[in-house]
Amino acid sequence: MVVSLVGVLGLTLTGWWISRSTRIGRQLGTTMVVLLIGFLVTNVTGWQPQTAAANWVSGPLTSLAITQLLLAVDLRRIWPEAQRLFAPFVVAVVATLLAVLLGAVLLKPWLLGNSTVLAGIYTATFTGGSLNFVSVARTLQPPEPLLLLATAADHVVFATWFGLSILIGRRWGKEVESVAPQLHRDELDAPSRSDGLRVLWSLLWGGAVLCTAELMTALIQRGWSDCPSILVLTTTALIAAQLPGASLRSGCYGLGLLLIQPFFTVIGLSSPLTGLFGSGWPVFLYAVWIVAVQGVLLLVLRSWQRWPLVESLVASQAAIGGPSTALALATSLNRPALAMPGVAIGLLGYLIGTYLGLLSAFLLGLT
Repeated sequence: MVVSLVGVLGLTLTGWWISRSTRIGRQLGTTMVVLLIGFLVTNVTGWQPQTAAANWVSGPLTSLAITQLLLAVDLRRIWPEAQRLFAPFVVAVVATLLAVLLGAVLLKPWLLGNSTVLAGIYTATFTGGSLNFVSVARTLQPPEPLLLLATAADHVVFATWFGLSILIGRRWGKEVESVAPQLHRDELDAPSRSDGLRVLWSLLWGGAVLCTAELMTALIQRGWSDCPSILVLTTTALIAAQLPGASLRSGCYGLGLLLIQPFFTVIGLSSPLTGLFGSGWPVFLYAVWIVAVQGVLLLVLRSWQRWPLVESLVASQAAIGGPSTALALATSLNRPALAMPGVAIGLLGYLIGTYLGLLSAFLLGLT
């Protein structure tokens, strides 16, 4: 496990250095660079981190990162911006549902009886993110080979749409002055040596929130055993973010951005192409179809409704990848004012994704 963690950390630091030292790296941003590095490493060398290491990065470390990011959320500041993301987010969710149901019918002969399970899993992950993927998969219990194919397809399609969103946003997105207060530039970069005190206070706040959320989860699950711990954590962090002492939490955003990068490295490393273009091509095609339909419909409707392009792309990413990826896209497109609203809209996806996934599976099970 230690070797795997060192490998993930090394790849993440390499991506961080490239994103700051090269022109193309600065254009892509840290998140996209580490995703691409992980994707290339696993598909060229076949190396993947041990399951325990990947689970630690995706679990405790990412929980701390999400906590830090949410501790920077001042709900009084983000609502004016979040309203601009709500309509495109709803369109993205509805388009996903339509694509899932239609795709399940069209591809049913090639999915070999797996259309119902895949519909539930893909609805969940493309309306809320990986959290909902895991939740619905645990409920529907697909065979292990099918789950591995669905996971790889999810990661490959997500990474591709993330990259395309960056390219589209930077090529055709307009620079817009935000009416909401923006975060200070120092809060958008990884903490420097002079930020030691801010980092310390941020870690203390994050640790306190994590401990409180663990206790609250244990208490709630005594009466509601299926209560998702992530919902308790996000709620606790959001409440803590509204408390006095905002100056002591000024380093949370930058620290959270730094800590979330290994998560994207692991996503890249979990996206092998082996099998997807063999017997697993229908599973991959289904995922491509869903995201393509969602993206095309959203871009068409946003042009008709005159929604800003970048806002629409961030809302789409909030549905497909969740809060952390919406945040990463907003910062990659130099729109920090949309980072926290992206997190807020992504949290809505967390809340509804699992239910929508199970609903899709139920509806297809009736046919």
